[in-house]
Amino acid sequence: GEERGLTQAKETIGGRRMEVKLKDLVPAATNTVNTTFIVVDKAPRPAHANAHGREETCPSLVADETAAVHFLLWGTECDAFESGDIVRLTSGIFSYHRGNNLFLRAGKRGRMEKVGEFTMMFVETPNMSEVRWGPDPGDPRKMVQEAVVSPYSQVFKPLH
Repeated sequence: GEERGLTQAKETIGGRRMEVKLKDLVPAATNTVNTTFIVVDKAPRPAHANAHGREETCPSLVADETAAVHFLLWGTECDAFESGDIVRLTSGIFSYHRGNNLFLRAGKRGRMEKVGEFTMMFVETPNMSEVRWGPDPGDPRKMVQEAVVSPYSQVFKPLH
């Protein structure tokens, strides 16, 4: 009851969650991304999963009606979400993982929840993970798009 109401109140402004469309994602080191997307494709699990005792990750392609992005599923999330699932992400993070790879992910503080299946319009381009970002000349703490590396995912082949 009461505790849940409190956490919900923090995430809503004027009674509704402030959601961002995928095309408006900007890399940042903060868990502030609230969004809803459909899982378009998911990489198969690595055969050597957990050989090094590290929590395994499963890259996936997710999208909404404005853009697509690479999403990194961690650990149990790898089994919990499948292609066609509509997922609501709360307090997610869009940042670099292992070098140059830009992923949206739930992170330690984020939360993912399946809210439906299949019935969502989506596009596969632009892909926000295939954009080269650089510091904003006006404010070096912010990132701006410098160039489109590829209009579509270079990891997942387009469906159409």
